[in-house]
Amino acid sequence: MANSWFHFKQFTIHHNRCAHKVGTDGVLLGAWAQAPSPLHILDIGSGSGLIALMLAQRFPHAQITGIELDHDSYLQSMENVEASPFSERVHILHADFRNYNFEGKTFDLIVSNPPFFERA
Repeated sequence: MANSWFHFKQFTIHHNRCAHKVGTDGVLLGAWAQAPSPLHILDIGSGSGLIALMLAQRFPHAQITGIELDHDSYLQSMENVEASPFSERVHILHADFRNYNFEGKTFDLIVSNPPFFERA
Protein backbone atom coordinates (compact mmCIF):
# COMPACT_ATOMS: atom_id res chain seq x y z
CA MET A 1 0.00 0.00 0.00
CA ALA A 2 1.29 3.46 -0.88
CA ASN A 3 2.05 5.97 1.86
CA SER A 4 -0.30 8.90 2.40
CA TRP A 5 2.75 11.13 2.88
CA PHE A 6 5.99 12.15 1.20
CA HIS A 7 9.07 13.22 3.13
CA PHE A 8 11.34 15.91 1.66
CA LYS A 9 14.59 17.33 3.06
CA GLN A 10 12.98 19.60 5.64
CA PHE A 11 9.26 18.81 5.62
CA THR A 12 6.64 16.12 5.15
CA ILE A 13 3.56 16.36 2.92
CA HIS A 14 0.38 14.49 3.76
CA HIS A 15 -2.13 14.30 0.91
CA ASN A 16 -4.69 11.68 1.90
CA ARG A 17 -7.54 14.26 2.05
CA CYS A 18 -6.55 16.18 -1.08
CA ALA A 19 -8.32 15.71 -4.39
CA HIS A 20 -5.05 16.30 -6.28
CA LYS A 21 -2.45 13.87 -4.94
CA VAL A 22 1.30 14.49 -4.87
CA GLY A 23 2.80 13.30 -8.13
CA THR A 24 5.80 13.65 -10.38
CA ASP A 25 4.38 16.76 -12.07
CA GLY A 26 4.09 18.72 -8.82
CA VAL A 27 7.50 17.64 -7.55
CA LEU A 28 9.14 18.57 -10.86
CA LEU A 29 7.38 21.95 -10.97
CA GLY A 30 8.49 22.69 -7.40
CA ALA A 31 12.07 21.77 -8.31
CA TRP A 32 12.05 23.58 -11.66
CA ALA A 33 10.29 26.89 -10.89
CA GLN A 34 12.90 29.65 -10.98
CA ALA A 35 13.21 33.36 -10.37
CA PRO A 36 16.24 35.38 -9.29
CA SER A 37 15.86 35.55 -5.48
CA PRO A 38 12.07 36.00 -5.33
CA LEU A 39 10.73 37.72 -2.23
CA HIS A 40 7.00 37.23 -2.90
CA ILE A 41 5.67 34.00 -4.43
CA LEU A 42 2.08 33.06 -5.29
CA ASP A 43 1.00 29.42 -5.60
CA ILE A 44 -2.40 29.19 -7.31
CA GLY A 45 -4.30 26.03 -6.42
CA SER A 46 -1.97 25.01 -3.59
CA GLY A 47 -3.53 21.60 -2.99
CA SER A 48 -1.48 19.91 -0.26
CA GLY A 49 0.96 22.84 -0.08
CA LEU A 50 3.68 20.82 -1.82
CA ILE A 51 4.97 23.48 -4.21
CA ALA A 52 4.66 26.32 -1.69
CA LEU A 53 6.76 24.35 0.80
CA MET A 54 9.32 23.29 -1.81
CA LEU A 55 9.77 26.94 -2.79
CA ALA A 56 10.00 28.00 0.87
CA GLN A 57 12.77 25.44 1.34
CA ARG A 58 14.68 26.69 -1.71
CA PHE A 59 14.16 30.45 -1.27
CA PRO A 60 14.76 31.19 2.45
CA HIS A 61 13.90 34.91 2.21
CA ALA A 62 10.64 34.51 0.28
CA GLN A 63 7.14 35.01 1.61
CA ILE A 64 4.82 32.51 -0.06
CA THR A 65 1.07 32.90 -0.47
CA GLY A 66 -0.92 29.87 -1.52
CA ILE A 67 -4.56 30.00 -2.54
CA GLU A 68 -6.78 26.90 -2.56
CA LEU A 69 -10.48 26.52 -3.36
CA ASP A 70 -11.12 22.94 -2.18
CA HIS A 71 -11.92 22.92 1.54
CA ASP A 72 -10.31 19.57 2.43
CA SER A 73 -7.17 20.41 0.46
CA TYR A 74 -7.00 23.80 2.16
CA LEU A 75 -7.23 22.20 5.61
CA GLN A 76 -4.56 19.64 4.78
CA SER A 77 -2.24 22.28 3.31
CA MET A 78 -2.63 24.32 6.50
CA GLU A 79 -1.67 21.26 8.57
CA ASN A 80 1.34 20.60 6.31
CA VAL A 81 2.49 24.21 6.56
CA GLU A 82 2.02 24.36 10.34
CA ALA A 83 4.07 21.18 10.76
CA SER A 84 6.89 22.55 8.59
CA PRO A 85 9.79 24.81 9.59
CA PHE A 86 8.41 27.42 7.15
CA SER A 87 5.12 28.27 8.86
CA GLU A 88 6.19 31.89 9.47
CA ARG A 89 6.71 32.46 5.72
CA VAL A 90 4.00 30.36 4.05
CA HIS A 91 0.39 31.52 4.21
CA ILE A 92 -2.50 29.58 2.66
CA LEU A 93 -5.78 31.28 1.77
CA HIS A 94 -9.09 29.44 1.33
CA ALA A 95 -10.58 31.27 -1.63
CA ASP A 96 -11.35 31.22 -5.34
CA PHE A 97 -8.39 32.78 -7.14
CA ARG A 98 -10.70 34.22 -9.80
CA ASN A 99 -12.56 36.31 -7.21
CA TYR A 100 -9.82 37.11 -4.70
CA ASN A 101 -8.73 40.73 -4.31
CA PHE A 102 -4.97 40.87 -3.84
CA GLU A 103 -5.22 44.64 -3.17
CA GLY A 104 -2.32 45.65 -5.39
CA LYS A 105 0.05 43.02 -4.02
CA THR A 106 2.77 42.02 -6.49
CA PHE A 107 4.63 38.73 -6.85
CA ASP A 108 8.09 37.92 -8.19
CA LEU A 109 7.08 34.35 -9.05
CA ILE A 110 3.65 32.84 -9.74
CA VAL A 111 3.25 29.07 -10.02
CA SER A 112 0.30 26.75 -10.56
CA ASN A 113 -0.07 23.02 -11.02
CA PRO A 114 -3.75 22.60 -11.89
CA PRO A 115 -5.30 19.13 -11.78
CA PHE A 116 -5.86 17.26 -15.02
CA PHE A 117 -9.19 15.54 -15.51
CA GLU A 118 -10.11 13.36 -18.45
CA ARG A 119 -13.57 13.90 -19.87
CA ALA A 120 -16.08 11.33 -18.69
